[in-house]
Amino acid sequence: MTVRWWSQPFAPEGSAAAEGIVKQLGRPALDPLAVLVREAAQNSWDARLPGAVVDFEIDVRILGTQTESWRHLLLPGPAVASNVELEGAFRPGAIALVISDRDTVGLGGPLRAGIKAQGDEKADFVQFLRNVGEPSDHEFGGGTYGFGKGIFYRISRVGAILVDTNTEGESRRRLMGAALGHSWYSGDRRFTGRHWWGEVGPDDVPDPIVDDEAAAFSRALNLPGFADGRTGTDIVVLAADLGLTGHDQEARERSPHEAATYLTSAILWNLWPKMVPDESGTHMRFFVGVDGSRVRVPSPETLEDFAPFVEALQEIRAGSGSQFARTVPPKDAGALALSLAAAGGASARHIVTAARPFDGPSNHVARMRVAELVVDYLPGPPHPDSRLCYGGVFRASEDADELFASSEPPTHDDWVSKGLSGAARGVVQGARTFILKQIDERFGMGTQAGGSGGQGLGQFAARLASVVPARLTDTPPAGGRPGTNGGGGNGGGGVGGGRPARGGAVRLSGPPSLRFHDGRPFLVATVHAPASSVRRVVTAEVEVVVEGGGREGEPPAGALVPQILQWQSVSDAAVVQGAAIMLSPGQASDWYVLATYVPDAVVRFKVGQEVTDAG
Repeated sequence: MTVRWWSQPFAPEGSAAAEGIVKQLGRPALDPLAVLVREAAQNSWDARLPGAVVDFEIDVRILGTQTESWRHLLLPGPAVASNVELEGAFRPGAIALVISDRDTVGLGGPLRAGIKAQGDEKADFVQFLRNVGEPSDHEFGGGTYGFGKGIFYRISRVGAILVDTNTEGESRRRLMGAALGHSWYSGDRRFTGRHWWGEVGPDDVPDPIVDDEAAAFSRALNLPGFADGRTGTDIVVLAADLGLTGHDQEARERSPHEAATYLTSAILWNLWPKMVPDESGTHMRFFVGVDGSRVRVPSPETLEDFAPFVEALQEIRAGSGSQFARTVPPKDAGALALSLAAAGGASARHIVTAARPFDGPSNHVARMRVAELVVDYLPGPPHPDSRLCYGGVFRASEDADELFASSEPPTHDDWVSKGLSGAARGVVQGARTFILKQIDERFGMGTQAGGSGGQGLGQFAARLASVVPARLTDTPPAGGRPGTNGGGGNGGGGVGGGRPARGGAVRLSGPPSLRFHDGRPFLVATVHAPASSVRRVVTAEVEVVVEGGGREGEPPAGALVPQILQWQSVSDAAVVQGAAIMLSPGQASDWYVLATYVPDAVVRFKVGQEVTDAG
């Protein structure tokens, strides 16, 4: 068996030059490592086995003591004139990025580009390693024409990768290298700049090393391998450029651990929908490590930054989002869901902030196609209540998926209507208008009725909230003496009516706050009840404040009215439902009072107490 690098000459009828393949990506606004994460995971998702949970892993590997093995097996490289300088790729400090997936179909199908795939098999091997520009044959897949794979070569300082795959069928195990340099001449003969490493065939064109020989080479290079028999693919980016960290003159190259942190963050922001199991349990698990360490990427459901996006996606999956309906086909073009969150809840953890796609609180909608891979985060106006932010999801419908796909650049990170026509242009432009209109209607971004240029009610509410004081009262709220629907305090007998014998009145401790529980906002006030020798009924009330500081009399038709939900003991988490509690004689106590949140309104808490003779 002869294994070596082979350089492709231009065919008489013409061939694709290496420069054109790499430049198909254009100049993405995203960090190259983020583009790599998106492209690689998209390929893995499209190749998932039916019903399987796909494992996706990136290992930032320093060659170190493995350097000589790599040099022995992969050198000499292509001719110097080809601009593929593999000598520099194999030194102790060089970085190899190993991107792996498992429980995917692997790169199967024919080994040569001119051979037809048989039966139900797909020509994945030749589509990834040999061909360029073929349309995707995966229904509702994340990819389109396969130009995004150029990112693997672009991140390599020498434009070279190695692919180890295990698939079903004949020649299950396949190992092959590929490189992209630039077109060059050897004498009068011109070469494309494309190169492959493998077993040389009778026609001098290399094929992958297969089966036992492939496994042996993989072990010699210390690749992850497939000893457990699972199918999947390992892609090794040789001499990887990890990019820069810092800004301007302070920028420097990322260390392996900094790159691992960034990759983790990029996975979270770009691939979080794939980590949320659907109704059948299908999802992906992600791991990132350095030199063989294996750290699982945390679930987005455990991170506050992603909570509104996860909630919105689950709402769409349940079929309860707002439909983007059109009068012409496709009449159902997608669905939108929006969810509130606390504006101050953003995480400071590097795995969240490193690749965060926007600054400040979220006022964004994650746009995605049917494959549920994030295309981008469309910004909307900030929530009028500065204490709140929101996150949303817009997912294309199956009928409109192809139209949205046609608007995407090779990196799949935008929906661009320029250059489109007909239904595609209408769908892409209409979706943007639909999303922004829904945000306005949901959160009351518009101006008040009766004036032009007036400030929105929500903005007034946010401004006024900080200057409206809480009022105290020693008498029950209007409407008569409240009932008691729970116990509290330290127990003891009751006494006659009148004011408390000692300890003074209950009072609010500090200003109310906005808090979240199970993704829902609540208004919370803290109440201090001094020690008392008598039994008391303590009541709470919450009211909407109108401009000028007065209490809202009659709310507008259909408007929400805040209500007291429950009391909760600060010391022992005891819960009493309703607006009133009974406190037995005894020591002082502190309580949380929870009320429903009303958007675009200023509210005021009042607390009162009354002695009771109930025993």
